[in-house]
Amino acid sequence: MPVVTAPVVALPRHQVTTDELIERIGELYPDHPRLRAIHQVMRRSGVRTRWYTRPLDQQFLTDRPLRESTSRHLLDCLDLAERAGRAALREAGLKPEDVTALVVSSATGHTVPGLDVLLMERLGLSPSVRRMPVSQLGCAGGVFAVSTAAELVRARPDAIVLVVCADALSHYLHPGDTGMDGMIFKAILGDGGGACVVRDRAKGPHMEIEGSWECLDVSGRDVVGGGPEGDGLHMHNSPRLAESVGGLLVGLRKWLRATAPVGTDGAPDFVVSHTGSPRILDCLADGLDCPPEMFGLARDSLRDLGNLGAASVLEVMERTFAKRPQPGQRGLMVAVGPGVCLTAVKTVWRDGV
Repeated sequence: MPVVTAPVVALPRHQVTTDELIERIGELYPDHPRLRAIHQVMRRSGVRTRWYTRPLDQQFLTDRPLRESTSRHLLDCLDLAERAGRAALREAGLKPEDVTALVVSSATGHTVPGLDVLLMERLGLSPSVRRMPVSQLGCAGGVFAVSTAAELVRARPDAIVLVVCADALSHYLHPGDTGMDGMIFKAILGDGGGACVVRDRAKGPHMEIEGSWECLDVSGRDVVGGGPEGDGLHMHNSPRLAESVGGLLVGLRKWLRATAPVGTDGAPDFVVSHTGSPRILDCLADGLDCPPEMFGLARDSLRDLGNLGAASVLEVMERTFAKRPQPGQRGLMVAVGPGVCLTAVKTVWRDGV
């Protein structure tokens, strides 16, 4: 059975507190008609600090051409991906030449060849490594990457799959996005990378991967997303997101019940969740009928680092490995992404030998 070993997270250099961010927003938008409301939303975002690949005084600038913006975005993600990937291999006791497959998730789909190709060169992986780039699943990319890695291991039990997620979402925080959704993104998003190894066995603490599920709300493609425009990278969000996620969670609960061990209802003992936002975490807890404290590690991650995109679920997983569930407890990895999509992975915690 595929297993995932302890992940490692890499953060950029520049830590920014919410108070510092609020001051910066006040300097840039002194005449914004909803400035007071924006400040209130930022204080209620659940985020105390976030980390950026660029200093705060270089955030939200308009004087860079699109080509420069996308190039810098890719290189910043590459740096995070390399650091996380190297650290994950060390954590697993592996060398680059041991890796047989690479799954990379990052919102860098604006550039070809992609982050996976550049990362292979940086890490010194074999040119025959099977590559699986994931560039358009956004925040759901981390769970999807782990799920995909598990499928590769099931198909080839001798496979050693390196999963790397890297997102520098601060590059999408365009100064021209002055609506409330744009300001909420400025409040909650941070930059970071994470990596882990998926293979068919592990000696130390690990999570067995039992199965995976995903579903797309086909009517939700305009609810949340982003991409390049003539003046840079942009993101958008709609209040419809929570409603869309709520509908998808009905299907997830049905799958959990249908695949539950005999005599159980499929409810997880612990959850490794993408951090999203306070509202999304509330939505997930309500939709899964889980106690709020089951999302405590995700809220802690959101508070300390902000929403790291695809890497956020690996950061919460790192906290889970540090806390260690009880042997045999059943877990659920879950994340929301653009589309709107919901993706999940069922796990079992093992202490190893």
